[in-house]
Amino acid sequence: MLVASGELGYEQVAVRHVIERAQTSRATFYKHFSDREDCFAQAYGDASEWLYQRLIGAARRQASWREGLRAALAELLEFCANQPAIAKALMVEVHAAGERPLAQRRELMERLSHALDSARSEIPSGQAPPPVTADFIVGAIDTLLAAKLLDGDAENAPEMLPGLLHFVVMQYLGESAAWEEMTAAPLATWRARREAASQGPPPQR
Repeated sequence: MLVASGELGYEQVAVRHVIERAQTSRATFYKHFSDREDCFAQAYGDASEWLYQRLIGAARRQASWREGLRAALAELLEFCANQPAIAKALMVEVHAAGERPLAQRRELMERLSHALDSARSEIPSGQAPPPVTADFIVGAIDTLLAAKLLDGDAENAPEMLPGLLHFVVMQYLGESAAWEEMTAAPLATWRARREAASQGPPPQR
């Protein structure tokens, strides 16, 4: 369902498109889903939770908020590059899929905002940005990635990492830290990290 929605647009998807891609029968489809809308909502719920856990897991494995931010953003951008149809379904086509997945999307955005706002624990008292900051940042990143996906340029999404890091870090830690992060960021981009990995042992999991 998500692949079909990302490729065709949700409003153009019929049940036959889903069962063709799943190589299953119409009877099997209706055994699990009441209709197309139910299928998208369940698929969105599963995929968005999977993505959230990937991002949070990447962040929590790091020693600081800044390193966690870098890892999570890199994970998100690579997801868009590697699975553009599913990413488009999650970030673009969800808006046409009805209230149930939109409610799930709102919850996901709130959870991401809360995770991002954990930066406050590393900021001196009285220097934290307004409470709306995290909501604004998460919404802005979502909008930028949606535009990238709509333009058919998802494969280059990982190269957005330096600019996004500068933007986010500046809101919480100031301009000096933001420029420092942006300068160091190219070492952590998609292509550079894969080139480095090919020259050494695989990372431990």
